[in-house]
Amino acid sequence: MNTNQQEITAQPYHGIFINDGRKFSNWGSSLSTQPAVYVEPISYADVQAIVRDTEQFPTPVRPVGSMLSVTETVVNDGGTLLCTRTLDAILGLETDDQGRHVVRVQAGCRLKKLSLWLQQHGWEIPFQAEIGEATVGSVAVGDTKESSLDGPGYFSSHVVAIRYIDENGSLQALSDKQDAAAFYEFKCSFGLSGIVVECVIEVRRASLCRADVDLKVYDSPEALTNDLLRLRKGCDALLAVVILHQLVCFVEQRYRAGAGKATPMSSQPECEQYRIAKRLAIQRGFDGGNLPQPKGIVFSRHDFVNEYWRPGETENRLDFQYYEHDIGRLEQVIAESYRFTQTFKQRTGFAPTGWATYFVHRPERKLKPYGIYSGGPGISCSFDPIYCNPNEPLWQQFAKEYNRLAIETLGGNPSPIQTQWLQPGDVRIPRKLARSRFTTPYYQQFLV
Repeated sequence: MNTNQQEITAQPYHGIFINDGRKFSNWGSSLSTQPAVYVEPISYADVQAIVRDTEQFPTPVRPVGSMLSVTETVVNDGGTLLCTRTLDAILGLETDDQGRHVVRVQAGCRLKKLSLWLQQHGWEIPFQAEIGEATVGSVAVGDTKESSLDGPGYFSSHVVAIRYIDENGSLQALSDKQDAAAFYEFKCSFGLSGIVVECVIEVRRASLCRADVDLKVYDSPEALTNDLLRLRKGCDALLAVVILHQLVCFVEQRYRAGAGKATPMSSQPECEQYRIAKRLAIQRGFDGGNLPQPKGIVFSRHDFVNEYWRPGETENRLDFQYYEHDIGRLEQVIAESYRFTQTFKQRTGFAPTGWATYFVHRPERKLKPYGIYSGGPGISCSFDPIYCNPNEPLWQQFAKEYNRLAIETLGGNPSPIQTQWLQPGDVRIPRKLARSRFTTPYYQQFLV
């Protein structure tokens, strides 16, 4: 054994280390996993030590953040579960060699923490996350969605550089300017190409948003679709939650409202009442209750990046599916989904509590070469069923059956981290993006 090999083998590990056989569950307590080892590294050298030591840290090594995912991406029985949440430092604002304003942040930093820090300094990322516990590293290489006022609508589009640990335990760096093709591919990898430890994210001066909120009722799915498209054209961004079996729609039209980092007092207490009510509705999976319908409220988008408490197993909590469609198919998607839902409800008495609708701008293909939003320039929309109990058998049955309609008939693109009960072939991840050290059986089934 040469000297370098001895140094690699002898490298110590300093972070939290648990190998007592305990189980770990996701946020919704719908999935659990029993890894051989659970670790929380406290330095990049710790992550390197974990990857290099295959005896103490069995393959596969799966990085996780807040374990929010609804799918088996968090499952790594018998392997090493590596949680990045103690690598959460915000390293500061910079100007890169392209003259862009950026923030450098460690992978385990939660989006809410980053959002608050940027707000204090007068900056923002043009992505208003709905779930503030998500970690930077997970969303830098995973799927996200948001009806953005002035960005594409998915978080990774704003990440311009990444530092990661490769399968050999070496610290590597990629950027959009130095390594463009490899960098864009890496951001499509779901952590299978390497463990992200640090991100550089483009920022801009903080700005305000104005919103009108309304509840609408329709007499047909066609009327619902037409009005959603009309409402979207009449604002800068649209978010909608549809109670499909009742043809009722909760809509939030968003408009740019100029510079500013704090919600104006003139919009209080309406903003805070709406924020709290919306947060509670999302927490509980839209299980009922009335949401306020404010008009003309102006707010800092930082303030609406919410955090959610970890629910007990008997509490109602959010569960969902996700499918990307081109906006040109929205009428067919809603009409077919309505028929499916009504038939299922007649047969079983069950219907989802809602359907989330977002609109995302797709970039040119080279910027998103694989997965969701990789279809080239255009507008994508989601129409995603939501329920308030992930362990309800009828919800699970509904989602499994609806998968076949959404994917096979409607041509929807599912996400391995946001779409449950997928089958091999539903998602296709290029094998070249995966390293055996980081690839769990769940992801193995999707490699092509």
